[in-house]
Order: sequence, then C-alpha cells, then structure tokens
Amino acid sequence: MRGGFVASLALVPSVFVYATVFGGLAVQAGLRPLEVWGMSVLVFAGAAQFVAVPMLAAGASPLAIILTTYVINMRHYLMAATLAPAFRGFPRSWLALIAHGINDESFAVAVAHRNPPDPWFYLGSAAAVAASFMGGVPVGTQLGGLVADPNRWGLDFAFPAVFLALVAVQLRRRTDWLVALASGGLAIAVALVLPGNWHIVIAGVVVSGAAALLLEPEPV
Repeated sequence: MRGGFVASLALVPSVFVYATVFGGLAVQAGLRPLEVWGMSVLVFAGAAQFVAVPMLAAGASPLAIILTTYVINMRHYLMAATLAPAFRGFPRSWLALIAHGINDESFAVAVAHRNPPDPWFYLGSAAAVAASFMGGVPVGTQLGGLVADPNRWGLDFAFPAVFLALVAVQLRRRTDWLVALASGGLAIAVALVLPGNWHIVIAGVVVSGAAALLLEPEPV
C-alpha cells in the first residue's frame, strides 16, 4: 500500500483544491456543510457531485439528478471490470467498500504502474486520493462564502489539472502519444462545432476504438 500512497502524493494538492472548490460551491448553492460532507462520503465521485450541486440548486427532480449522475459515473463499470481480476482473492465483504472507493486518479496511477494492476498498490493510491478529497471538502465549506467566483482565481483549473497529471504519467510509448494527440485534436475540433460536452464522448469513443483496431501493441 505504501508504494501506491507515495506514487499518488503528486496528485494530492490538485485533488485537495478541487475538493475545496466543490465544498465552497455546494455551500453557495444552499447545502449545509454536513450535507456536503455527507454527499462526499456516500457518493465519492467528484465529477458527478459537481454536476449534482447546480441541479439541486435549480430544483431538479431527484430522478433527473440520479439519472444524470449515473450516466456520468458509467465509466466506473469499465474501471471496475479492469480491476476485478486483481481483487479476485479478496473476501467478498471487502469488495463493496473497495468498489465504493474506485476513482479515476487511483485507477490511472495503478494501471500505469503495472497492468494488470497490483491490488495493494491501488488501495494505497485510493487512500491518498480519498484522504485529500475528504480533507478538502470541509475546508471548502468553511471558505465557500469567501470565494464567490472560483474562476476568477483560476481554481476551476484544479479539476483539469488532475487529469493532465494522470495523462502525463501514462505517455511512455509512441502509440500513447499518438492516441493522446489524436484524441485531443479531435476533441478540440468537435468542441468548435457542437455545444455541450459531446467532444469528450465523441473523441473518447472514436479514438479509443480506432486505436484498439489499428495499432499494434508495443513492448513496454
């Protein structure tokens, strides 16, 4: 576990910052600090929580919020399927808690370290990410009223910064760079034409599918 924890320390500042941003925005949207922290413990899905908060503030129906956050978190099925063989020997009573802690950062760090991932390395990374997120949320709820516009201070960049860091550690081979550049270029092109977040979906599906079909695996 220590190896995964140490390997994830570089991500801790960014995760802590976007957790504080979330805590502040949630309080500004009308949630009480205890509700914000409770959501973080029970849901523990940063992107979905960022989407849920404005929906709650706008009075969206519970069903709409549940369906929206479910779609956002569908990527967790793919991550869980990749991790499942590594946790095959773990007691079933542990699996629900482990599944609850699945997150993008730890998944990327663990797979970049070894594929198939080492379960204990992954758990160490998940502990680091969860601790930084859970620590940042209450700080954000206390400071939320002091930062009315996080974008003004560049705090909105904290979330993209985490994923840029995740991409950086995985660009080891020529094919990795090719896929990253192709997906980035396609995403920018689609974003200039279509509104919303369709550029993320289209670039992810098209480039990953093409890479799986056309690229030969390179030796690590």
